[in-house]
Formats: sequence, C-alpha cells, structure tokens
Amino acid sequence: MEQNETEGFTSGDEQTTAGTETDRGVSGRVRSVASSVKQKASGIPALLADGLQAGAQALRQRSVSSDASVAGSSVAVTSDSNIAAVTDTLASGMESSAEWIRDADLDKLKHGVEKQVKEHPARSLLVALGAGYLIGKALRR
Repeated sequence: MEQNETEGFTSGDEQTTAGTETDRGVSGRVRSVASSVKQKASGIPALLADGLQAGAQALRQRSVSSDASVAGSSVAVTSDSNIAAVTDTLASGMESSAEWIRDADLDKLKHGVEKQVKEHPARSLLVALGAGYLIGKALRR
C-alpha cells in the first residue's frame, strides 16, 4: 500500500536513489576540497624558501646600515665584530636552508622519515621529545 509522492509517501527505491545522489555530491565536494588543499600545500615550500631568502637579505641590509650609522655617530659605540659574524652566519644559514627547501624532494624525505620511525620507534620518539623540548624553551624566551 504505497502512496505516491503527491500524497506524502515515497517508495524505498526512490529513497535509495536520493541517498546515492547525496553521497555522490558529498564525495565530490570532499574530493574538490582535498584537491584545493593539496594545491595550496604544494606552494608552501616555495613560500617558506622565499621568506627565508627575504629574511637573510634583510639581516644583511640591517647589518650594513647599522655599521654605517655607527661610523657616522658621535656617540662612542664600538662596532662588535662578533655580532656582525653571527649575523652573517645566520643569514648564510637561512639562505642555505632556502636553497635546500627549494631543491628537496619532499616525498623522498617523507618516506625516509617514515622508514626511520618504523625501524627505530623508540629513538624517533626520544628525538621528537628532545626537539619539542628545545623548541619550547626557545619559544618561551
């Protein structure tokens, strides 16, 4: 005793078809969102490398401009060569990190890390804990 749609009842076949169409629509949306996230994530390494490169250039420019202002000032300020050396080392490190990020094969790196974690889980856990501790200490200051 099924009544038609105009009377408010639908058959089981019609409900199944509607559910399948909804599932297809949802899975299509999920695929679309996943695709856009993957595209955005693929640009992150280049963005990070550009930021490191810009930071290194800013450090070098700041070092040069502070040296010029110290030389022209009447205040007795000693130009510390240690600070200049550290700044240069930091800028060089940032540039080499930017080059490494641009040249790195992230899939290969990911597989290498996964292999290390599977082969040496305890050591990987200790390294992660140590790195987390050091990063936490650095960010607190």
